[in-house]
Amino acid sequence: MQNSLFDSIPTESNETLEQINAEMLEKSKQLPMFADKTFIFGVGKENAEVVVVGESPGPPDEEFGEPFRGPVGELLEKILLSIGISRRNCYLTNVVKYISQGDELTPEILKFFTPFLEREIIAIKPKVIISLGNTPTKALLNTKKAISQIRGEFHDFQGIKLMPTFNPAYLLRDATKKREVWEDMKKVRDYLTKTT
Repeated sequence: MQNSLFDSIPTESNETLEQINAEMLEKSKQLPMFADKTFIFGVGKENAEVVVVGESPGPPDEEFGEPFRGPVGELLEKILLSIGISRRNCYLTNVVKYISQGDELTPEILKFFTPFLEREIIAIKPKVIISLGNTPTKALLNTKKAISQIRGEFHDFQGIKLMPTFNPAYLLRDATKKREVWEDMKKVRDYLTKTT
């Protein structure tokens, strides 16, 4: 399927993650709002079949210098392993690359990071994106719908299947949503099995 001439992002990319991250850092230095921020970039296989996207790093991530560490990371690993995916076989990243509380993420901050996230995903060319929670789902699908309304069904991001589901951080506060995440993950597993 041919893209419109007006699409801002090509579905094929010759960029490396290193180039994208270097540009992001360079541009962030020109903006006072990022002056005291430590960026934590995505980690994992650069040709991973699965990209997992969260909102922003948490405090344990700073210690390790990578996303999804501590209790949230441990729960995410269990979720992924339940469908046969190990942490080291996927690519883990966040929309916002520094530790933040959700309520401080302004539209301006998201507008800065979202294009870099999109380029990051296109550079990897995964089969599936697992989008954890409202922030990454809204950013990637350009929607205002809440995660509870659109989780559980595949959506399209630049020709890549995207499965929105609840963030493990949310599951740590409300374990009753674990069954829904399991249902979502089974769909991811089935899709990956079909396309392998």
